[in-house]
Amino acid sequence: MKDSKKTGEINEINEDPFEEYIRLGEPDKADKAYAWQTAVGLQDVDRLQPSEYLLDTAKENIDGYISIDEVKKRIDSYYREAANHVPEGTEEADKVAVHIAEILSDSSFVFSPAQYISIHRRLFTGVYSHAGKIRDYNIRKDEWVLDGASVMYGGALELRETLEYDFKTEQEFSYVDLTMSEIIKHLARFVSQLWQIHIFCEGNTRTTAVFFIKYLRSMGFDVANDVFAKNAWYFRNSLVRANYRDVKNGVYEDMSFLEAFLRNLLMGEHNELKNRYLHIRWEETTHSTSKQHIEQHIGQHIPKKNSILNLLDTKEISSKTKSNITKLYEAFGMEKIFGRSDVIEVLGITERPASTLLGKMYSLGLTEKITGAGKGKYRFTV
Repeated sequence: MKDSKKTGEINEINEDPFEEYIRLGEPDKADKAYAWQTAVGLQDVDRLQPSEYLLDTAKENIDGYISIDEVKKRIDSYYREAANHVPEGTEEADKVAVHIAEILSDSSFVFSPAQYISIHRRLFTGVYSHAGKIRDYNIRKDEWVLDGASVMYGGALELRETLEYDFKTEQEFSYVDLTMSEIIKHLARFVSQLWQIHIFCEGNTRTTAVFFIKYLRSMGFDVANDVFAKNAWYFRNSLVRANYRDVKNGVYEDMSFLEAFLRNLLMGEHNELKNRYLHIRWEETTHSTSKQHIEQHIGQHIPKKNSILNLLDTKEISSKTKSNITKLYEAFGMEKIFGRSDVIEVLGITERPASTLLGKMYSLGLTEKITGAGKGKYRFTV
């Protein structure tokens, strides 16, 4: 039997690997566990999954056996030895997760553009050559929630000026006498505008999330919980919806999804954070109570559902992969939760291709993660 740590494969993990530390409540271990839980969860914004080796090493750090510096050394050494035997994106996920855990464990913070840029540099040093550098070209990014359309990001020629303006505006804003609902509406607008600038080539969402967490803590908010960790992709998609409009087709900027996320984060509410609700053509046709719940808590007019079969035609995947995904969709639909063993049973394939297919569907935004920090249980989102 091959050692999964040596091959870079991730076994099915059906529980949060850090939940036990948080539940037991030992202060030092719980604080570290919260940092790691968020650090690992935030990789989901780019559909990246950390390795089992990273999770095991993180637990040693939480238990006090090794320092965060030793974690970094082990991860660097692991990838020097692993060479090409790891899934695409896993090395980035592992290294950035370590850096996030380190930053979130550090209480120092200054609200400034320099701090924001510094966080990007710290997160992506050794991962991107442009770590901490402002981009000098315009970008677009095809978004699943927008049917392949892109948000209009900040222009390359005025990125620094725009960033400095947003920081200055926020510094001058007074929160005195505001209700929590008013505070959340303002914070949603601030973080969405900060993200929309997209001053870096890559890594903007993770940088914005880490900066925002530290900013909220500096304001006295307790954000050491699992809302970011378990809903990172929802957070990113809500930022997309807050910054996109297509007036011709009746689609407008919608802050309600981001506000629902922040109400859960800061007020302990339990709004349903489902990525499929954010798709510009999603419609719930079979469960009227679910539809009413979303309309009540998010206030979103729910547009027409887009078939996954049509979405597959827009993806650069083989006809065999399309066929397999179609079979799985026919077997599970949007309501059934499934894992690797279910894929094996439906398609009659072995573990490795089943795991690969699960990862592919997840990276394409066709499924959402229900359980597990690795290849756990999933559900179709469209």
